[in-house]
Amino acid sequence: MIATLSGKLKSKSNNQIVLDVNGVGYCLHVSKNTLDHIGKVDDLVILNTELQVRDDSILLYGFKHQSELNMFKLLQSIQGIGPRAALAVLSALTVEQIIISIKSSDKSTFQKADGIGQRVATRIVSELQEKIDQFSFINSNIKSKDLNITSYGAELNKNVIDDAISAIVNLGYSKSDVFLVVNSICNEIDYEKKLSIEKIIPLALKKLSK
Repeated sequence: MIATLSGKLKSKSNNQIVLDVNGVGYCLHVSKNTLDHIGKVDDLVILNTELQVRDDSILLYGFKHQSELNMFKLLQSIQGIGPRAALAVLSALTVEQIIISIKSSDKSTFQKADGIGQRVATRIVSELQEKIDQFSFINSNIKSKDLNITSYGAELNKNVIDDAISAIVNLGYSKSDVFLVVNSICNEIDYEKKLSIEKIIPLALKKLSK
């Protein structure tokens, strides 16, 4: 198994690069995020890699960060999602955006990726809900409090929180952004105060407008 490759970047185009490792040119499939941040031609680069052997081909995938490779593998744990679809998701979204979109059940975000329709987006959200907390703890800078309503906030009526998020999303905001803002508000409230939908919405809109 080839876990990493270190060499000189010889070419980059679309979602492929050629990496010269001691005179041998390796063709790697990469995400747009890796392609955009890998550096310039002739730069020395190190990539985390995944080798996939099929009956008719041997394909090598490369990622600038280990967290992106780990997400690549996690996405493929979903039935019907292969390396091409996983790479498309990672080309449209960062690892952090994927984590937040799953936690907030924001299916529309995944449909930004080429070839990802509503059915596959729904499957990503539903099948990774239970796995994403542990993944995010290891693979991102997102803190638990950003994804979960804790302490007194957890005692708030879930329907109130869901209704507030839905109302703000209907104003044209991204569900993922609203999810993070409402979570932060609920985690910051004074335990002696009751927080209603009438209080959540203006506070959230104020934060979102900054």
